Amino acid sequence: MHKASLIDENGQSTEFTIDENQSIFDALQDQGKTLPHGCLSGSCGSCRIQIIEGKENMKKPGIIEQNTIDAIAGEHPEVEEGKIRMACRAKVLGDIKFSSLK
Repeated sequence: MHKASLIDENGQSTEFTIDENQSIFDALQDQGKTLPHGCLSGSCGSCRIQIIEGKENMKKPGIIEQNTIDAIAGEHPEVEEGKIRMACRAKVLGDIKFSSLK
């Protein structure tokens, strides 16, 4: 089990646990919380998040997720490369801190 923190727009942190190789979206849903979402396959971009800490603790994105990341990265030039992920597909290998990305 790993620790994850969801930071909201007010800077408040919601902490939860997440199993290794479990998607962030599923871990939140298991604990009664949800993020904006659409397709849940990584292609619509509705569940985009920004990794604040722990980028190195993320499993490499699959092809569909990477294509979506590439397509929306230009909308968020302020976000460091490799820190935009799709919560429905992003899986963790260690502790992370993240926020929803509008």
